[in-house]
Amino acid sequence: MIIRSAGLFLALAATAFAVQANNLDINLGSNAAAVNFSTNLTSTGLEADAGYLHHTSQVDIGNVGLQVVGDSNPAGSPFIFAVGGKVFFISPKQNYGNGTVLGLGGHFNYTWPTYNRFIIGGELYYAPSIVSFNNADRYLEFGVNAGYEILHNAELYVGYRHISAAFTHTGTLTLDSTFMVGFNLSF
Repeated sequence: MIIRSAGLFLALAATAFAVQANNLDINLGSNAAAVNFSTNLTSTGLEADAGYLHHTSQVDIGNVGLQVVGDSNPAGSPFIFAVGGKVFFISPKQNYGNGTVLGLGGHFNYTWPTYNRFIIGGELYYAPSIVSFNNADRYLEFGVNAGYEILHNAELYVGYRHISAAFTHTGTLTLDSTFMVGFNLSF
């Protein structure tokens, strides 16, 4: 299991560096670790990302996504929004089977105007049953965080993440629900 997880992590890292990734996010919770790479594909705000989460209860979740990122004000805004979709590959090791879902949603960051090193953010992705495949029936992921920019290209943050999914012949399962600490590097 650890070798498979490490192999997926290395494959995602190699892919991200091959396309010159500009963000690396790593966070740790009490029972989960997650990594996410993202890169700008165009100068107009199209962004691609790939991520992986491993939970100690034998849950693995991988994702790839495309979002449009920008602010809502042409003159500049402390709000940065991303709207798009992600394909989530869910693999709980219990007898629920694997699932694949297309989650729609996005994330935001707000940089405090009077203290521009303090950042708050959040994300939400949801997949109803119509875009859930294999044994998955629906999927929900949301989180919030607050961070401090310690360097121009390095942010430390704390946050909360919740992930749940429903599978065929079972009810809704909580796959991860934890407070976390992490860092986000831009390069």
